[in-house]
Amino acid sequence: MKKAGVLIATALLCATYLSIALVDLGLDKFHYILAGGKKFATFPNVASQIAIGGSYLALAIIYLVWFFNADRRAPVLNFGDILQKTAVFWVIALIAYPLGNDIYLYLHSGLMDLSGVNPFIARAGLFASELSPFVDWGQTSTYGPVSQFLFRISAAILSIHPILAIYSFKVFCLALHLFNGYIIWRLLPRQESESFFNRDRIAIAYLVHPLLLMEQVGSAHIDVLISTSAIVLVASLAKQRYWISIVALWGGFLSKTIPLIWVPLVTLFLIRQRQWKLLLDTTLASLGLILVLSASQLPGFNAWSSLLNPGVAGQFQASLLTIARFGLDLVRIFIPGSIGRSQQQTILLIVTYLTLLGFAGFYGATLWRSYRQWNYSQPDLVEDIGWVTLVLLLFATPWLMPWYASIGLTIAALIPQARLFGLTSLAFGLSSSAQYLLQGHSALKALVSIGIPLVVLLIGSRALRVSAIADLPQLEPSKVEPPSELKDHLKT
Repeated sequence: MKKAGVLIATALLCATYLSIALVDLGLDKFHYILAGGKKFATFPNVASQIAIGGSYLALAIIYLVWFFNADRRAPVLNFGDILQKTAVFWVIALIAYPLGNDIYLYLHSGLMDLSGVNPFIARAGLFASELSPFVDWGQTSTYGPVSQFLFRISAAILSIHPILAIYSFKVFCLALHLFNGYIIWRLLPRQESESFFNRDRIAIAYLVHPLLLMEQVGSAHIDVLISTSAIVLVASLAKQRYWISIVALWGGFLSKTIPLIWVPLVTLFLIRQRQWKLLLDTTLASLGLILVLSASQLPGFNAWSSLLNPGVAGQFQASLLTIARFGLDLVRIFIPGSIGRSQQQTILLIVTYLTLLGFAGFYGATLWRSYRQWNYSQPDLVEDIGWVTLVLLLFATPWLMPWYASIGLTIAALIPQARLFGLTSLAFGLSSSAQYLLQGHSALKALVSIGIPLVVLLIGSRALRVSAIADLPQLEPSKVEPPSELKDHLKT
C-alpha cells in the first residue's frame, strides 16, 4: 500500500506539472500566433519539448509500474466510487490545453458548416476564419458527419471566445471518456476482488491511462468517438442486440474511418449466427443511408474519398515506411549515385503496397480462421478486431500519430483475458507516449513507436507459450499405464 501511495503521489505531481506546462504553452502559442507570430506545429523550442515530452513519458512509465503492482485486495466498488478515485486525474486532463493544432482544425471545420460551406468539398485552406492562422492542414475534412456535428456545436461558441469553444469541445471529450469507462465497467463480468481482471481495477486503469487522458481528453482528439464506437459495438454483440452493433459501426465510420476495417469480421460473425434477416435489413438500410448522405453532406466520389485522409498520401510519420526511408537515405549518402530521389520514391511506393498486401493477407487469414473455427465466440471476434487494428497501425499505416494507440487500449480493456493483446497494446501506448520527446528524430521515433510493441509481442508470445506448456498436467513415469492391448502383448 505504501508503494502504491508513492506511485500515485508521483503520478499526481507529474500530471499536474504536465497540465500546467500545456496550459502555459497553449495560451502563449494562441496569443503569439494571433499577434502575427510564425506558426509552429507542436513545440517552439527544445526545452519545452523535453519538459512536456519527458513528463508525459515519465507519467506513462509510472502508470505501468502502478498497473502491474496495484493492490488486488481492494474492496468492490460502485462506479460512483470509481469516479471519485479517478477524478483528480481526469480533471487535470480537462484543464490541460490541447497540444498541437488539431483542435483548431476541428473548430475551423465547424465554422465552415455554420457558414454553409461543405467541409467535405471545400478545402479548409480556402475558407477564411479567425482560426485560419492556426490551421495546419488545408485539405477537405477527413472527419465524418458525426464528428462534424460536434465541431459545429463547439464552433458556435467561438463568437464568445475561442478558448471557451476549445474547452466546450473538451467537455464533450471528457463526457465520452467517462461514458466509455462506465460501459466497460458494466460490460465486464464481476470477479473476485483479488482477480487481476477485476472489473473495478480495469475501469480505474482505463479512466486514468495517461495516453487516453492526454490524447482523448487533454488534446481533445476525435478518436474518443472511435473508442465509444468499439465499446458500444462489443456491448451490443455481447447482449445480442445486433442492430445496435450496426449503428455503432456506422457511427464510428462517420466519425473517423478506421471502424470500416471491422465490418468484414462482424459480417462474418453475423453470418455464422445465421442473422440473415438482419443482414438483409442492414444492407438495405446502409444503401439508404449512403444515398441520403450522397444527396446531402457527401455528394460525389471526392467527398466520400475525403474521409480516407488523402492529404497524408506519400507522407511518413513514426512508421515502418519512415524506417525504410531512413535506410534509403543512408544508402544515398554512403553510396552516392546508387539511388536517385525518383527511384527512392518508387521503392517507398512499392514498400507501401507490400505492407498493404501483407495486411490484406493477415486479414484474409484471420477471416478464414474465424470461419473454420467451430466454437468461434464473441470474445474471439473482439480479439480479432483488436489484432487486425494493431497490425494495420503497426505495419501498414504510413502516417502514425500518438493518439492512434488509444483504440488498442480500449479494445484491450474490453477483453482483459487476452493477455498477449493487452501487453502489446500497453507497449504500443508506451511507445506512442515517447513520440513527443523524440520529435525531430524521425527514424528513432519510428523505431521506438513500432519496435517496442513488436518486441513485447515476440517475447510475450514466447513467454505465454512456455507458461501454457508448464501448466499442462504432468504424469509421473511410474503412473503411466500402457494400453491394455500392449500389456496383453507383453505378457505373451
